Amino acid sequence: MTMEDDILIDNYLKGLLPKGEEQSFLERLASDTDFNEKFNLEKQLFDALDENSWSFSELDNSDVKEYKKLLEDDDLQNLKKTLTQVNSEFNSEPQIDNRRLFYYLAAASIIIFLGFQFFFNQNVSNQDLYNDYVALNDLPSFVSRSDDKDELAKAQSLFENKKYKEALVVFKSQLNSTESKGSVLIYKGIAQTELGNYNEAEKTFNILINSDLLDAEKGYWYKALLFIKANRVEDAKQILDKIVSNGWFKSDKAEELLKELN
Repeated sequence: MTMEDDILIDNYLKGLLPKGEEQSFLERLASDTDFNEKFNLEKQLFDALDENSWSFSELDNSDVKEYKKLLEDDDLQNLKKTLTQVNSEFNSEPQIDNRRLFYYLAAASIIIFLGFQFFFNQNVSNQDLYNDYVALNDLPSFVSRSDDKDELAKAQSLFENKKYKEALVVFKSQLNSTESKGSVLIYKGIAQTELGNYNEAEKTFNILINSDLLDAEKGYWYKALLFIKANRVEDAKQILDKIVSNGWFKSDKAEELLKELN
C-alpha cells in the first residue's frame, strides 16, 4: 500500500472525495482484496476517533448517560484532540503506514480501556459504598457475660466470621423466641444481602419496616444499603431521601450517602 492510498482512504472516510473519484474508489474497493482489507482496518480505527461515534443522544439508559458524561470530560476530549493532531502530523511523513496505525491503535485502546474502566468502577464504587456505610462492627451484640453460650451469641460469632449461611439458620430458628427480634431481623437481612440473596433480604427488611418494633425505622437504612449493593441506585436514593426528610435512623449518614451517589 502506498502513501497515496492512505490519503485516498482518509479523504473517502472524511467525505472529501469528488463524486467521480468516489465511484472509482468504490470500484477498486470491490475488486482489490488488499485495498479492501486496508480500508476496513482504517475505517474501524477512524471510527474510534470520529466525533459521531461518541454520540449517545438517542439512548436513554442511565449507564449510557453516565458513560456519555465521562466521554465528554474535558481531559478526555483534550486527549482525543492530541491523538488526532499527532496522527495528522504523521500523515505527511514517509513512514506513515506504521506510525499512523500505531497512533490510531493507541487512541482506540485508550478509549476502549476508559469505557471498560468506567463500568467496572461503577460496580466497585457501589460495593465500596455499601462496605463503608453498613458498619458491621456497630451492630448490636447478643453476647452476654452471664451466658456466652446463648444461641444468638453463637449466631453472631458465625456472622462475624462471615459464615452467613450457618448464622442464618440460627437467626431464623430464634426469630420468634427472642425479645431482640428487631436486631435479629437486621442481622438476618444483612446476612442475606452478603450472600447475594437480595430478594429475600428485601423481604426481611420490609418485615422490620412494617412492624411495630422500636427498630422498625432502621429497616429503611439497611434496605437502602441493600439496594446500593444490588446496583439499584435510584431505588436507594428514594429511600435515603425519605430517611433524611423524616429524620430517621442514620439520617446524617443518609444525607452524606446521597451526596456520594449524585
